[in-house]
Amino acid sequence: MRRALVALLVLPLALAACTGTEARVARQLAPKASVQQAAQKTVEATSEHITLSAGVLAGTITGRVTGSGDFDNANRRGSFHLELPRLGEVDAVVDGTSAYVKAPFLAAFLPAGKTWLKLNGKASRFDVVPQNPEQALARLKKLARVRKVGDETIGGVNMTHYHGTGRLGSGNFDVWIGKDDGYVHRIAAAVRSRTGSGNGVLSFSDFGEPVSVDVPPASDTADGTNLVPFLRRG
Repeated sequence: MRRALVALLVLPLALAACTGTEARVARQLAPKASVQQAAQKTVEATSEHITLSAGVLAGTITGRVTGSGDFDNANRRGSFHLELPRLGEVDAVVDGTSAYVKAPFLAAFLPAGKTWLKLNGKASRFDVVPQNPEQALARLKKLARVRKVGDETIGGVNMTHYHGTGRLGSGNFDVWIGKDDGYVHRIAAAVRSRTGSGNGVLSFSDFGEPVSVDVPPASDTADGTNLVPFLRRG
């Protein structure tokens, strides 16, 4: 990140001092550095609201996924409501390294009186647990061949649109950064990996607004450590 900031600071001087090929190379640094800076600033926001719309082809989750949620980054907590193909509605809560999932399809697997499945967010990698926003934004810092597409206004917000590719050509990413606040407001991605493929749009808003996340009490939760592998096979 420090190198990206230095690139932004010295760019005007570099352009004034060089010509021809040197000037073209210097200009190419600006879009990538701008995206990296915006991604870091967004990671550092204390909170944000997120909406998701994606088409997914990955094991049991195949079809259109939609959802929205709020994340308290300062306390590493978040809540998310998802609509999943085949599985229906899913509510998820993230609290540090713990994740809680509540869904009608899980009811048959839970002990009497329990409504939430508790997972180890680091170990389980259960498909319906939403990513921490930091994980999605981290991909932007590694984009290659970043270029500026142009200026656009979306939802009344003036933004600059950038396009780049993932590492080793793993996907195409479009990023919209607020011209006034410098935050990442939208990410559109089309990716493919050994485990599946997908395309979708992740939107960010309400940066720094108060967020209240209710973590399910122990009396309502059941340990999902041994249940997750069974559900993934199904």
